[in-house]
Amino acid sequence: MNNAPAASRYEQPPRPLNANGATRRVGLEIELGHLTLEETLTVVCTAVGGEIASDSRTEGSVNDTPWGKFKIEVDSTPLKERSYMRPLEMLGIQADSPAAQAVEDSVLQVAREFVPVEVVTPPIPWDQLHELDPLWAALRSAGAEDTRGSLLYAFGLHLNPEPADLGVETILNTLRGFLLLEDWIMAVAKIDLSRLVAPYIRPFPEGYRRKILEPAYRPTWEEFVDDYVKDNPTRNRPLDLLPLINYVGAPNLAERVEDWELVGSRPTFHYRLPNCELAQPSWTPAEEWSRWVMIERVAGDAELLRELSKAYLATTDWPLRLQRGGWADQLRARLSLDGVPGAPSASG
Repeated sequence: MNNAPAASRYEQPPRPLNANGATRRVGLEIELGHLTLEETLTVVCTAVGGEIASDSRTEGSVNDTPWGKFKIEVDSTPLKERSYMRPLEMLGIQADSPAAQAVEDSVLQVAREFVPVEVVTPPIPWDQLHELDPLWAALRSAGAEDTRGSLLYAFGLHLNPEPADLGVETILNTLRGFLLLEDWIMAVAKIDLSRLVAPYIRPFPEGYRRKILEPAYRPTWEEFVDDYVKDNPTRNRPLDLLPLINYVGAPNLAERVEDWELVGSRPTFHYRLPNCELAQPSWTPAEEWSRWVMIERVAGDAELLRELSKAYLATTDWPLRLQRGGWADQLRARLSLDGVPGAPSASG
């Protein structure tokens, strides 16, 4: 199969290699509806190869693919832990009994109306992302539903890009780039209302934004982590840094972070903002990846980052970010953000 046309849709990041000189990798997490766990496992296996392993009625994987393990799971901790079975067990009803199985069938059937099945890819070299496009097409053909499939679906697409390096400056400037472009991304990506009212992508506090966008803010790693955790002790941010902070290391995180047991440890940003648009004709993650690349381009341009930060700090600090639309307009005036994705550049 000739992948050249598809490959050109995934833009090269400004720093394509990691600190060790290897191609940077990115993992994807995509939440979808309508398909069962078993159906999703079958579609993924058919599209990418490998072998299916079913761990439970809510978790499975496709192993030995060209990239590694694809995890597929019903994205609910209570369902994965089968906490709904505890009242039955207290009554002396065994989990493998016909009565318990009937209850479990009913719970899982109801959960399908609002709990997604999540496909978690292994880390993929960014220049091989196009090779997963047949997987998205196969899931769509199988009937997978996305964010817009129901008012109850707050489904997302998460990107987990490996940083170019683990230095505090790179991580801080990437967060700055995201905060500066967030309003524009939300507008052009049409982030669904179901996701905005759900708790998963709550905005960063305005005071924290203004603190770290100040050009004079040059923290050590420890200072950066202390400031981040103080104002963001939660995974529920559109750009979640906790897995990356956990990987690099910092003291006493478990005592300072909510639901610490759910925080992973991996050398990636956890970009949670985008909708899942899987059911839309010909959709791939390429457009969302291009927006992430824009974030990195702003982050890597020191002069542009300083200019935009000062302009943002000059906006009115309204409660509840009521200046959102105005800042997006300012970005359009300053950067080449309309039309085909490309590197932002100052417009004078």
